[in-house]
Amino acid sequence: MPDTTHANKVSLQKIVEIFNTGDLSEVDSLFSSTYVDHQRPFWLDANGPEEFKQIVLSARESLPNLCVTIEDVIAEGERVVARLQWRSTPSEGTKIERETIDILRFARGKAVEHWGAQAWVKEAVSNDQVS
Repeated sequence: MPDTTHANKVSLQKIVEIFNTGDLSEVDSLFSSTYVDHQRPFWLDANGPEEFKQIVLSARESLPNLCVTIEDVIAEGERVVARLQWRSTPSEGTKIERETIDILRFARGKAVEHWGAQAWVKEAVSNDQVS
């Protein structure tokens, strides 16, 4: 299964890049129509790839200059686990940093399930704004 495992890691990289760019053109090819997010926001009323698209659009709207980086990846068979760093600057002098652990399960080359946990959130104000 090493080819499948590698392909799933490449798909994870593409999914992270979608958060960074906001380009939704590959979502339908990366997510199964039966995709389920077990960390689904309560306000969301879409399923499958459309659910993921709405999550990306919401994240990019609420977190300007969003930058997501992959810090660690562990993959075996149909599952990929990643530790991600999320950074944003929603207002001048303020930085938001968040770390998540995300698990994706793939089937036939597409994401079919997601589980996630937020490890921490830090909001900081730059020194030049403190008087």
